[in-house]
Amino acid sequence: MGWFKRRTEADNVALAGARAQLTSEDVDQIRFLLTTKKTLFAVKYVMERTGIEPKQARDLVEDIRLGRYVPPVTDTPIVRLPGANLAERTRALKAAGELHQATALVVSETGMTELEAGLFVGALHPSPQDS
Repeated sequence: MGWFKRRTEADNVALAGARAQLTSEDVDQIRFLLTTKKTLFAVKYVMERTGIEPKQARDLVEDIRLGRYVPPVTDTPIVRLPGANLAERTRALKAAGELHQATALVVSETGMTELEAGLFVGALHPSPQDS
């Protein structure tokens, strides 16, 4: 028992609150810890930044690890402009150094996972004339 335990309503509420507290810099730090095989430190980091319980912090870290979490997008400098397609807007965000916002834009408009959107953003050339 316990292997396939589902999240309770309280877990979902706590996770939603914790996600709202994390910044894109926090998510970068968590991803760094995960890539350096320091999952326990990532869980502790989430607990310190959000104040949630260890199990919920572990679930949130796992969501980030599996690409099921996109950090909140605030103050997106590029909005829908007439004649600007998704690739153009994504290129503009990428050129401005806003990789999280570029990835979030692709996720929100295409339904891709964060991993797929990250690969898409990474594959974009700076401008269509350069390709």
